[in-house]
Amino acid sequence: MFNEICMSIDDYIARFPEETQNILREVRMTIRENAPDAIEKISYGMPCFWQGGNLIYFAAMKNHLGIYPTADGMAAFADRLIAYKTSKGAVQFSWNKPIPYDLIAEMAAYRASGKEKERQKMNEKIYEYDAIIESSEIGKGGAYVPFPYDVREEFGKGRATVHATFDGEPYDGSIVNMGVKNPDGSVCYILGVLKEIRAKIGKQPGDTIRITVKERGN
Repeated sequence: MFNEICMSIDDYIARFPEETQNILREVRMTIRENAPDAIEKISYGMPCFWQGGNLIYFAAMKNHLGIYPTADGMAAFADRLIAYKTSKGAVQFSWNKPIPYDLIAEMAAYRASGKEKERQKMNEKIYEYDAIIESSEIGKGGAYVPFPYDVREEFGKGRATVHATFDGEPYDGSIVNMGVKNPDGSVCYILGVLKEIRAKIGKQPGDTIRITVKERGN
């Protein structure tokens, strides 16, 4: 089992024989050149490029190089992958055949472009307001704060993935439909406040906190 916290992509590549290392370095460079704004990391024990979301992974297996451009990338290149063994989110390139670096480059560029378009469509507005922490009737010790805006009007969807702060303490989560109506007939949207965060800021249900909210990529 790889230690993802401590390991870098360099560490990952160094674990393999020299011939495999050379291929992995070439794959890494190919993806880097076509997703220049992406951040490198290890995810699920594999090298990964992240740009507002995981773009593409690669991994060395016993008999093949695995490329994982997610289901979106696989669907976009389905007609080019007929000759290879595939799954919903991955394609296998045998070590015994030339690695199609041009195809990998196109897949990386496609995924990076898609994430950039997704980012440009995001609501960049920062919402800042005060609210009272409410006790949740669902789940022991749960708590939440209301989001006093119409999520569909603000984000164009019924559920928004956001980065929030509660009295300055960061939290990544989602604004969701509580399933009930406000007194004025509007939909009640909420954002959960974890017990750990309440402990850090020293606040409990009934207390007022300062909240900031901004949409984030999935």
